[in-house]
Amino acid sequence: MNRLFSFALLLVPVALHAQAPNDLCANAVLITCGETVGGTTEGATSDAAPTCGTMVTAPGVWYRIAGNGQQITVSTCPDELYDTKLNVYSGACGALVCVAGNDDANGDVFCSTVSFVSETGVDYLILVQGYDGDTGPFTLTTACAGITADACQGALPIACGNIYAGTTESATFDAAPFCETGITAPGVWYAITGDGQQVSISTCPDEQYDTKLNVYSGSCAALVCLAGNDDAGDDGYCSTVVFFAEAGVQYFVLVQGYGGETGPFDLTVTCQSCGTPQNVNAFASDVEAVINWASFNANAGFTIEYGQVGFTQGTGTVVSGTSIDGPPVTISGLTPGTDYEAYVREACDNGESAWAGPAVFSTLIDPPATNANCAGALPLACGGEVTGNTAEGLPAIGPTCASANITSRGLWYTFTGNGDDATLSTCLNSAYDTKLSVFTGTCGSLLCAAGNDDGPGCTGNTSEVTFQTAPGTTYLVFVHGYGSDEGDFTLRLTCTPACTAVSNDDCAEASLIEVQSPGGCESSTGTTACAFGTAAPNPPCAPYANIVDTWYAFNTGWAIDLQLIIELGSAAYVNAALYTACGSLEYVECWTEAVGAIDLNGLPPNTDMLVRVWNGGDSEAGSFSICVEGNFNVGMHEAMPPTQSIWPVPAQDELRYAAARSANTFTVLDAQGRLVLQGPVMGTSGSISIARLDRGAYMLLLDGSAFGRFIKD
Repeated sequence: MNRLFSFALLLVPVALHAQAPNDLCANAVLITCGETVGGTTEGATSDAAPTCGTMVTAPGVWYRIAGNGQQITVSTCPDELYDTKLNVYSGACGALVCVAGNDDANGDVFCSTVSFVSETGVDYLILVQGYDGDTGPFTLTTACAGITADACQGALPIACGNIYAGTTESATFDAAPFCETGITAPGVWYAITGDGQQVSISTCPDEQYDTKLNVYSGSCAALVCLAGNDDAGDDGYCSTVVFFAEAGVQYFVLVQGYGGETGPFDLTVTCQSCGTPQNVNAFASDVEAVINWASFNANAGFTIEYGQVGFTQGTGTVVSGTSIDGPPVTISGLTPGTDYEAYVREACDNGESAWAGPAVFSTLIDPPATNANCAGALPLACGGEVTGNTAEGLPAIGPTCASANITSRGLWYTFTGNGDDATLSTCLNSAYDTKLSVFTGTCGSLLCAAGNDDGPGCTGNTSEVTFQTAPGTTYLVFVHGYGSDEGDFTLRLTCTPACTAVSNDDCAEASLIEVQSPGGCESSTGTTACAFGTAAPNPPCAPYANIVDTWYAFNTGWAIDLQLIIELGSAAYVNAALYTACGSLEYVECWTEAVGAIDLNGLPPNTDMLVRVWNGGDSEAGSFSICVEGNFNVGMHEAMPPTQSIWPVPAQDELRYAAARSANTFTVLDAQGRLVLQGPVMGTSGSISIARLDRGAYMLLLDGSAFGRFIKD
């Protein structure tokens, strides 16, 4: 009896978790538009599918649907029997091409919805899987309809001078690139064709929900960031973008939300042939003020009208000039200790812009401090401290150093490096939210050395930064504030014997890491101990943080489905950001508390990338490991055309090829994308000696274009 009972218990889970017939991609179940099917991932096996919108993190099952030129929506909602994910691919099972993917349909649910524009005659493979290993039953629905504004390809046309009512409710997430603000909620698309005017697109003053706006040029398949905005002002949650629209160029506008929010909105489109000045601001001394703004109009004249706060336009003092005279423009003869406001407009060949402003400013009661200007910087010594009040200073024009962009008045100090590690600090010794910018160079040509907004452990958002000095180098220190904050401060300079900085402390000295095959990552060990903050601007995911960073570089080669893998050693935590172009950093993406595998989606082939790894230093400093994995076997998605071929397979000493077009040069790259062989060829066919190559997989390029893969035995 007991034996029979035990045997029955053993049989039950086997029956419940039998392998699904569509566990393998090759056995994908055909589904059609309008169909609802039930399924389960229990008993399924893991899939070696590339990351697509979301990473493959659990066993899944496969479905197949034929494209019909319509927008296809696939969903596991509203069913939430377990936390599902969806990935959609085109191509063959052995060479999957990402189309779309989704984890959670919005921020409040764990079911998934994905929508994509299908091509007639193309089969699409759908993987239903789960979050973090989850498996379970689900209900999958499919719907096909005409292309809507939920997809970029269905962007609704908009034009100047109109207001459009819309909603992002029932929309799906978009695989659009970061554009000044991230894609954090489902959105809908609009399109406008430029006519050489300044275009303003806004969800203001409507605040039915917290909107975001992203504007792109290019095509839906290759969007290029132009402008983006989260909140138009400090006190509201509506959004506004302003950009110059070139005549004949189509621009795509994505309306989305903050933190998964969706809702209704009104989209207002206005255009001006003579663009309104943007970002008007003013800073004053006791009797002078500098008025500055951004202009969209080449060779435009300007008019500034100013007066005491509350004056009626048309009764103020007017200053005019040409593009040679400004911006910026200095106005003189002001009364000390007085509140003023200024308006600006520009004059173009085809008319005048609207007025912009007011920019409100207050003149100082007394003349500014001696060190309000860089040329009057006061000396600072190791072990010493100085006190000051930035209300007695002036704003400065200088580059953004780390998190310390300049937005307020400040005072200048200077010291000479002696090779020590220098710590500049207002930490716990200031009455307002401070910033510190450290420069080398001259007052007329400032070069960032270091910067900080909020120092680690510094209450009141005060500041502290440590950097390694060079003997005999003059450093210029600007003490300023967040926003327009100003007030009293105490600045201390502490010098300690220099530690030996890590070798990859600067972007230019980034440590090279090789892309490795999935599951075979041999990590490099790094540390933020004895690393220093660089002058590079902070990434968007940590705009105010104190950053003590190290740098790594890798080349994407021909790999796809790349992942950055970071594990903690003794470091309290680390963050990471991805860039290109060390000389002029181009931000790609960033992640806070970056531990585990991070998907690197959409990176171009054979491109040098930079990884910045950081924390706040001091007690947070410590070791970590880092590596990059990539799939080298599916780097070429398309099958080789019948008019070209490579043989024998595998090859030994000689590789032969036949091409559709004549070629002059060949290049062979290894699995890491490194050049290992190159030389001349002639005509449409020939042979290449590969005797010197090691055994392994390689890529053949003809005249610089990918031709095909081969194996050297």
